[in-house]
Amino acid sequence: MSVNVTFENLTVDLSGNRILDGVNLDIPAGSFVTLLGPSGSGKTTTLNVLAGFVERSGGTVRVDGRPIDNVPAHARNIGFLFQNYALFPHMSVGENIAFPLRARKIPAAKRKEMVAEALRLVQLPGMESRSIRSLSGGQQQRVALARALVFKPGLLLLDEPLAALDKQLREAMQLELKRIQVETGTTTIAVTHDQVEAMSMADLVAIMDKGRLVQVGSPEEVYRCPANLFVATFLGEANLLPVSGGRVTGFRHNGSTSRDEGIGVVRPEDVLIRPEAADDTVPGRVELSVFQGNRWRVSVRCPGRDAPVVVSVPPGGTGPRIGEEVHVAIGVERIHVVPASAGTQVSPEAVPVR
Repeated sequence: MSVNVTFENLTVDLSGNRILDGVNLDIPAGSFVTLLGPSGSGKTTTLNVLAGFVERSGGTVRVDGRPIDNVPAHARNIGFLFQNYALFPHMSVGENIAFPLRARKIPAAKRKEMVAEALRLVQLPGMESRSIRSLSGGQQQRVALARALVFKPGLLLLDEPLAALDKQLREAMQLELKRIQVETGTTTIAVTHDQVEAMSMADLVAIMDKGRLVQVGSPEEVYRCPANLFVATFLGEANLLPVSGGRVTGFRHNGSTSRDEGIGVVRPEDVLIRPEAADDTVPGRVELSVFQGNRWRVSVRCPGRDAPVVVSVPPGGTGPRIGEEVHVAIGVERIHVVPASAGTQVSPEAVPVR
């Protein structure tokens, strides 16, 4: 049975330093939420407070409306998947998965049934007797996940669980974690500093910086409509263009931007390269053109701009050549304007929670 989680003005002070600074967040039951941010942003501390491993300095944590601040960690009915998996090498796969069931005094016959069910869930059926040392990194990760889910917790916490895997396996496991979360319906909160990972798995992305929550929304919302410059630059590549009087400085476009003054955020895939001049284009010269498999990443130097404009060109055919004269167009509907100052915090009532 999944649960909802609420952080109310959560603060944590450690050794005289404020690690979390007034975090407010409501996580709906059955959702997959990623806490995303750079190192030191407070995301792992948030997870550890929820798990009962770190004591809060202020605020309240509620699960299904009930405060759990004074509930010991072992009594919170939370599954936790650590970054290093924390498997016992002297135990078999089945014994590792059964460990939390033994602690709960589940009878042996029932334990065997529940372990087999957990292994089927993570697509490792019949591997109860295998040695932990005989498993690949991906298999060990699945065993650790099975152990975290075997007692059917209402809440699953993942602390950078894919960080130790290579790129191909990590991408496959992102989809696998999402599949398992959908199948079980368990409320899941994952910590990561990988933007692609966060957006691949999550229903909601909660972006943190310097101990504060700066934006919450669906992956598309936070990518397309960042709350401030920090989010815009942290979450993927972006062209930052000065906006004055509803117009982007140095670019032609029909209509006015959503905000009259600030910095226009334009993603590379929203910039077009055209072979000929038009009313909505500005001239430029290709400075760099790199093939990256799913796109050509093209840097175009335009007059009057200190930084080149980065463009994503679909992979079909040959990409623009270095030194080639091109014409760049940006549709006004693709320009999202944020305040010129970086900003670090949004007020609780301004956090879009769904």
